[in-house]
Amino acid sequence: MTRDEALAALKAGYAELTPGQKLEYRFFQPQDAPGVGRLFYQTYADSYPVDEPYAPDLLIEANRSRRFHTIVACAPDGSIAGHAAIYRSSPPNPRFYEYGQLMVDKAYRQTSAAYRLHRFAVEHLFGKAEGVDGIYGEAVCHHMATQKMIHGSGFVACGLELGLMPESAYAGEGVIGRASCLYAQRVDRDTPGPLFLPGEWGGLVQGLMGNWPLSRQVAAGDAEIPAQAASVMESRHFAFAGVRRVTVRCIGADFAARLAAELEAARRDGAVVAQVFLCLGEAWAGRAAQLLRQAGFFFCAYMPLWFGDTAPGPDAVMLQRFMAPASLAGLRLHTQEMQELGRRVVEDMERAAREFGAPEATILPVPE
Repeated sequence: MTRDEALAALKAGYAELTPGQKLEYRFFQPQDAPGVGRLFYQTYADSYPVDEPYAPDLLIEANRSRRFHTIVACAPDGSIAGHAAIYRSSPPNPRFYEYGQLMVDKAYRQTSAAYRLHRFAVEHLFGKAEGVDGIYGEAVCHHMATQKMIHGSGFVACGLELGLMPESAYAGEGVIGRASCLYAQRVDRDTPGPLFLPGEWGGLVQGLMGNWPLSRQVAAGDAEIPAQAASVMESRHFAFAGVRRVTVRCIGADFAARLAAELEAARRDGAVVAQVFLCLGEAWAGRAAQLLRQAGFFFCAYMPLWFGDTAPGPDAVMLQRFMAPASLAGLRLHTQEMQELGRRVVEDMERAAREFGAPEATILPVPE
């Protein structure tokens, strides 16, 4: 079934759920697939960027192949009132999953369904799923509900993505300005390896490393880039979010020119935010970091285990810059550690503007 066919079937057969039923929280079963699609359609209409949740056969296969590990809140009549999952998304490392897609049918949003789905994940999924070494999540910062859920669930806050999402993504929630997301991560099975520090951001990385029992051979990343080395970079533009993401797998002698081309593409596409995921597995990672600083980038996150095509590989740092001045929704951060991390990221954004003239975001006051 194609995406269009699945959406047409969901639209034609859409029905509201009966409220007040006692829900069961469990792992996904193939018969749940149409109900999951109905819930995604209610929540996102036809705009969710991934095909699997809409098309039953694709979602069943994604769970069979363990690209997705889905959990549901199921009513006695078989309808699906809630959903969450870990799934392969942005990381090149196939054993590193994202936690998200947490949603509850509108008839059950005033219940404990979201919390109980998360507790099921904590008790039966996190640290227990085969082939999953790490999990990350992005918790919005205009309220603290999702931050409170992940706090104490083995996730460590290790980044802040300022202005990641447009105001329109949270229509009806009273958000004014682009919304920021806290990046938090679990490391359930570490893979020892080298870590080359990203220049002047190295202190931030070292300060965050102690949050997990990582085994790393830490060294300065100040070797010269080999003249014959070519950069390996991939990019993707998310038009709805106004974000261009660039993944740097290998740093070559052409890195400065490739970076300039990516920034020009971001301007041409009207991106508001540019993000770079920089591999820390090469001895010249610090050289690339310096070029990124000079291009106006600031520190966002340290991401253990991010890279690796077929197995866990080197860690990453996420770096960011605004392409034009922006207004951001006020930041609500749940713990003192989250607040300190936020302060460091905002300070580095201000440094990028001060030292290299990068566009700076204005963080609006938190509403009373």
